[in-house]
Amino acid sequence: PSTVKLIGGVDISFVKGSETDACAALVVIDAKTHGVVYSAFRRVVLSAPYIPGYLAFREVSFLLDLIDELRAADGSKVPDAIMVDGNGILHPARFGLACHLGVLSGIPTIGIGKSLHYVDGLSR
Repeated sequence: PSTVKLIGGVDISFVKGSETDACAALVVIDAKTHGVVYSAFRRVVLSAPYIPGYLAFREVSFLLDLIDELRAADGSKVPDAIMVDGNGILHPARFGLACHLGVLSGIPTIGIGKSLHYVDGLSR
């Protein structure tokens, strides 16, 4: 759309002390009021090991499930863009979690990584 009305955010947060038990979350807000219009959370168990640079293969399916549930429940609340806790094109392979989620969901994404990967001489 030419105007962004709904903005989503996704993250997977681990249960303290666990490398496999986590909570996947999707929150959608109204871009004008910043009010929450939809939220969903699900406890998940990640079976793939953490390998730096391959976060998408570990997490994307859980995030897609949340988006698919939203589409089924109320398609009018599907966000126009999603902010992702993970890199997008600022990734050594130029295709991080945010890119994977965007392609698979069909929704534009913005990757917001907590860690900066070394890319083309950029290191801090």
